[in-house]
Amino acid sequence: MQIGTWLWNHLLRLWERSPAVVSTTRMVATGQVAPGAHKLYWVACNPSAGNSDWAITDDTAALGVIIVEHFHTDRESHNTNFIPHIQFHDGIWLERLVAMTSMTFGYV
Repeated sequence: MQIGTWLWNHLLRLWERSPAVVSTTRMVATGQVAPGAHKLYWVACNPSAGNSDWAITDDTAALGVIIVEHFHTDRESHNTNFIPHIQFHDGIWLERLVAMTSMTFGYV
């Protein structure tokens, strides 16, 4: 639930100040989404075929520890919302991108 500039974090059971502006980055290949510390709020996927797969790490280069990964058998575009957000310290790195036309990341 969001009221004004405050967002209720149901896991921590407290109100957090919501971001004023969410930055977006569209990716068509693996690589750096955003360097530095960020909070990831959502990912929009546009698969090119069934059995699509993606994975992201908290890193500035390849072969980092996977934080989030997703596999989908259908060729349907969909959004994945992270509530609460996922905190990244080193940077958001798209480690794996299989059978995807593009992905869009929403982060602060």
